[in-house]
Amino acid sequence: MNNSLLKNLVLLWLLFVGLAVKAQQNNQPLPQPVIPDYVADPSVVNFNGTYYLYGTADIDRDLKEMGPPVVWASKDLVNWSYKGTLFQGIDWNKPYTYGPEGKKKTGYFRYWAPGVVIKKDNLYHLYATIVKPDARLGTYHLTAKRPEGPFKFSNGSGVFSNQPEKESEETKPVVADIDGDPFVDEDGQAYIFWRRRKAAKLSKDWKTIEGLEVSIPTKRSGYSEGPFLFKRNGIYYYFYTLSGGANYAYAYMMSKTGPLGPFVAPEQDMVFKSDVAKGVWGPGHGNVLRIPGSDNYLFFYLEYGQGGTTRQVFVNRLQFNADGTIQPAQVNTTGIAEIPNLNKNTLIHPVKVTASSARRDTVIKTTINTVIDKLIAMPPKFVETELVSVQRIMDFKPENAIDGSNGTFWMSDNADKEPWYQIDLGTIRRVNSLELFFVKSTLGHSFKIEKSEDGHAWKTVNTPASQVIHSPEVVNKIGKTRFLKLTILSGAPGLWEVKVY
Repeated sequence: MNNSLLKNLVLLWLLFVGLAVKAQQNNQPLPQPVIPDYVADPSVVNFNGTYYLYGTADIDRDLKEMGPPVVWASKDLVNWSYKGTLFQGIDWNKPYTYGPEGKKKTGYFRYWAPGVVIKKDNLYHLYATIVKPDARLGTYHLTAKRPEGPFKFSNGSGVFSNQPEKESEETKPVVADIDGDPFVDEDGQAYIFWRRRKAAKLSKDWKTIEGLEVSIPTKRSGYSEGPFLFKRNGIYYYFYTLSGGANYAYAYMMSKTGPLGPFVAPEQDMVFKSDVAKGVWGPGHGNVLRIPGSDNYLFFYLEYGQGGTTRQVFVNRLQFNADGTIQPAQVNTTGIAEIPNLNKNTLIHPVKVTASSARRDTVIKTTINTVIDKLIAMPPKFVETELVSVQRIMDFKPENAIDGSNGTFWMSDNADKEPWYQIDLGTIRRVNSLELFFVKSTLGHSFKIEKSEDGHAWKTVNTPASQVIHSPEVVNKIGKTRFLKLTILSGAPGLWEVKVY
C-alpha cells in the first residue's frame, strides 16, 4: 500500500471517528443540574414540605469574589426559586480597603459552604463560612425565625474588617476555619465537623465548641474539606473529600459507637468520583438529604462545570448494602428523573427564538485521574497512564434557553452593547406569565420586556424595577401576543432558561 493511499485511509478513519463521537454526544441526554445557575457546596433540607438548598453563589470570578448568600426553595426538587438574600449588613460585591498606610489592599467579603440548617426551639440554625476582605475566615453561627431568613449572627452584631471602633461588636466564629457542618444526635447533643478532618461537640446553645477538638483518622490521607456526618439505622457515616477541581472525590468512614468514632473504613470506601463516560467531573463538596418518611437518600454535590467558580449542583442516589455499607455511586448528569413536577401551569413552547448575538463556543479542557479510588496517600503520585485528558465544548446559542436543561444557557457576545432575546410563539397566544432565569442572578439584573402581535409594532410591558435579587424574574399579565422581546439593561447578558405560561 502506497503512502498516499494510506494517508487518505487514515484521514477517512479520523473523519468517521470524529463524526461518530459527535453523534454520540448529540444523542446523550441534556445535563440536568438541580439549579439553573452557578451554585456550589449544596446542603438541602426539608421544612414543612418545602425543600431548601443552601449553597455558595458562584459568579465566575474565582474565589476572590462571590455572589450574595441566598437559599433556593422548591416543593418538588424540580422547580427552584429564591427571593432576597439570607442576611443584611454586608455588601458582598463592594471592594473593601484594609492594611496599613502605604501597603493598603482591597478585598471582598465572601460567603461559602453553608452546612445543613437545623431547626431548634423555633429557630433555624445556620453554620456558614465567611471570609473577610483581609482573608481572615471562620465558620459562624446564625439564627432566623424562618428558613429564608433574615439570619442574624449569634455571637455578636456582625462581621467587620479593619474597623477598630467595632472590634467589641465583632462576631466570633464557632471555629476559625472553613466548611463547618453540624450534626445533632438522637439524644440532642450537637456536633460540628470542619475541614482537615476536625470535629468537636457543640455547647448547649450551639454557639461554641465544647471540650477538645478531635481529629478523625481516615483511610486516605492528605488535604480534605467538605465533611459531613449523617446517621442511618444506628450507623454514623462520616464523609470527607479528596483532591479538588476535576479530581474531587468522596470517601467515607463508619462508626457504630458515636459521632466522634471510633471509625472504620469499609473495603469499598470511595463512594463518589469522576465518571468520564457519564460526563461527571469532580463530584465535590456536598451533603446528603433523606427524603422525609422514607429510606431514600440523595447526595447533592458540586460538579466542575466550566472550571473555577462556574460550578453547578447535581444529585444522585445513595444505595446501601444489607450490612449498612454504601455502594459506589452511579454518578450521572441526568439527576433523579422520576421526581414528579408539581408545576401544573400550561407551558407554551416557542416556535423560534433569536438573539442579538451569541458568544463563541468555548472549549473547556482538564485532566482527570482515573485511578484515584486506588490511591491511599494523598496527594497522589500520578503517572502518565493514569491521567485522561477530557474536554467540553460549551455553546451559547439562543435555543439553549428553551431546551429544558439547567446545564445549558444563551449568552450574548462580549462585544454586544445592547443584548436582546426574542421569542416567537408561532401564533397569537394569551400569555399569563414569563419566567426568566438569568445567568449570575445573584448579581442582579435590570431589563425591559416588549410584546408584539406582528413583530413590527412593539409595546412595552410594565416591569416594575425591584432592588431585591431573585430568580426567576417573573413578569405577569402580559396578555395577547405572538412575539416577546427581552432587552437586558444591566447584569450578565445570559439566560439559563425562559418559560412562557
